[in-house]
Amino acid sequence: MFPVPRGGELPNKVDPRVREAEAALWWFRRLVPGADSVYPLRAWTPHECVAIHSYTLLSDQFVSTCHVPTYEAFLHMADLTPVYRWQRRFLQYLQLGCSNTRWVLKCPDHVYGLDKLLAVFPDAQIIQIHRHPVDVLRSQIQLTKVLAKLFARPEEPDQLKKREARKIEEIVNCITRFRDAYPQLAGQFIDVNYSELVSDPLAVVCRIYQKLDIQLTEVAAERVRRMASSRSRYRRHDDGTTVADLGLDGAADTHRFEGYCSRFGITWQRSE
Repeated sequence: MFPVPRGGELPNKVDPRVREAEAALWWFRRLVPGADSVYPLRAWTPHECVAIHSYTLLSDQFVSTCHVPTYEAFLHMADLTPVYRWQRRFLQYLQLGCSNTRWVLKCPDHVYGLDKLLAVFPDAQIIQIHRHPVDVLRSQIQLTKVLAKLFARPEEPDQLKKREARKIEEIVNCITRFRDAYPQLAGQFIDVNYSELVSDPLAVVCRIYQKLDIQLTEVAAERVRRMASSRSRYRRHDDGTTVADLGLDGAADTHRFEGYCSRFGITWQRSE
């Protein structure tokens, strides 16, 4: 939010940019009730790359908060090379003085520009978390409802469900087509099943570290254990929503995800 440090600050003082970020996020939570329930965000917590991309005006951050179908269609057809070149420069600036630090970034919207991402960051490793699309849809609808309150009028429930279902199908197909088209990049992908990540986070983290040839220190492992033990707010919450409630026509609609689920070993307990 405030990437440029101010000169003349005492090193033992709290960075005023942190206070400014905290204030801005406090107001965000006041203006968007329910934000903490779907996406807790603080000055020192991780955030998605869309915040970096927003400086280029080519960012799904605007899609998340504003309903402008023509912009969304334009964005997903645009050449995202300038976005990733900007992101590289942005990260280079942020890491001045600590150039050996490994960046860990996250954003599902990278699926629209994986070829551009890997052209700019050729040594990137992609960790793809697989979750049943119907569960993703349930979560995405809730997130969209909350974020859209900031700038947009409430959308008709049926229209929202159908739009988000189409978006998730598009994302699934997009990344699957990319991986099929570039089999030589298979070694740069690490597949993680969401259910395994939730049930045994440390085991999944250990597997990721091994594949990346990074030593998992006991200090880091203990941090993972502590975080996992206090992650109650992230545990799955079954609100009783059925497939029909999500605007899907039972097996007819969920069938379109079966190829993806079969490929990556994803199971789902249906509640019709």
